[in-house]
Amino acid sequence: MLERRTIVLADGSVRSYFALPLDYQDFAPRPLDFLHRFPPPLSPGRFRLPDFPPGASKRKYGDDDGSRDDLARQREQLLRNANGLSRISGGEFSAGPSGGTPLKRELVDPPEMRPSKHSRHDGANFSRHSQVDQDALKRAFVNFAKLINDNVSQKRSYLEDGKQGRLHCLACGTGRSAKDFPDMHSLIMHTYNSDNADSQVDHLGLHKALCVLMGWNYSKPPDNSKAYQFLSSDEAAANQDDLIMWPPLVIIHNTNTGKNRDGRMEGLGNKTMDNKIRELGFMGGKSKSLYGRDGHLGVTLVKFAGDQSGFKEAIRLAEHFEKENHGRNDWARVQSQTLGKDDENNANLVKVDEKKGEKRRVLYGYLGTAFDLDKVDFDTRKKAAIESRREYKPPM
Repeated sequence: MLERRTIVLADGSVRSYFALPLDYQDFAPRPLDFLHRFPPPLSPGRFRLPDFPPGASKRKYGDDDGSRDDLARQREQLLRNANGLSRISGGEFSAGPSGGTPLKRELVDPPEMRPSKHSRHDGANFSRHSQVDQDALKRAFVNFAKLINDNVSQKRSYLEDGKQGRLHCLACGTGRSAKDFPDMHSLIMHTYNSDNADSQVDHLGLHKALCVLMGWNYSKPPDNSKAYQFLSSDEAAANQDDLIMWPPLVIIHNTNTGKNRDGRMEGLGNKTMDNKIRELGFMGGKSKSLYGRDGHLGVTLVKFAGDQSGFKEAIRLAEHFEKENHGRNDWARVQSQTLGKDDENNANLVKVDEKKGEKRRVLYGYLGTAFDLDKVDFDTRKKAAIESRREYKPPM
């Protein structure tokens, strides 16, 4: 017969209490078997519903005698208020049907953390990505992938999971619509669950780009269990390697040759590198050596045409280095082992040509991806687009 009500105190804390319903005068007086109807609580502060006779909940309006079993009525009232909160209009909650102090939904359920109606795992709705125009989603995805990786400080802030400051939602833009979040999980939940029809595709594209950056599973709807953050290192690397710069290019390292008398670094020039690439059996590539304030940077870009033939040739060249154990991972390993050591006496960097008796640089190369934008020059970075290697379709 008692109703459980909830009240918000001045300090923001929520308290529950029990009170008679407003229509208690309508109840017919009857003796109360209090101990039977309301057994002791299971633990301090927690109560359980009484055990009612089988079939009591099945009594309906319109019975033969035109009345309703009082016990079933009380049971329904208790069930209706068991959680202490019943929804009212305006997105608020009140303490049971009798009203009372409304409790704002935002206090107990922040909007950016609410699960979306689309975030179901019952097989009927696998992903919101499948519900929008796929061409538009791809464009948004690759555009945000470039935007994220083109800005080194912004990329670092995402990778550090908000430890250096709040994280900005690029899809929301700036100005009055701008939104930021304390960590990547909150940002991911926001981008996936955005219901703004005008920016839904942009938000989903950003969600996918951020998941690829972090090495997370973008095909798994995010929730507070954070299960979407678990993805094998091989799958995460494959997702990142899929986003290549376009027109395709191969980044070649260790093309520097040493310092000159002025202390500036020298290296293999464009024509020399073009000849070396042709000697390896690859055609159509055009070399561009990168220079900095102190001279040659030891990096050369080999650019190919932005068509099917150029795409195939760039992949062939990258696969050549990989087969020689001179690919991306091999270069990272060599760098960690040779930091601060003499290059000329390092067999991983310099070898002697047995036929000519001359020293030659050991070249390392790989296909340039969105995550390599900080390794190329400004002009290349500005003109480059991002393309999915898996989904690339030559123009008809």
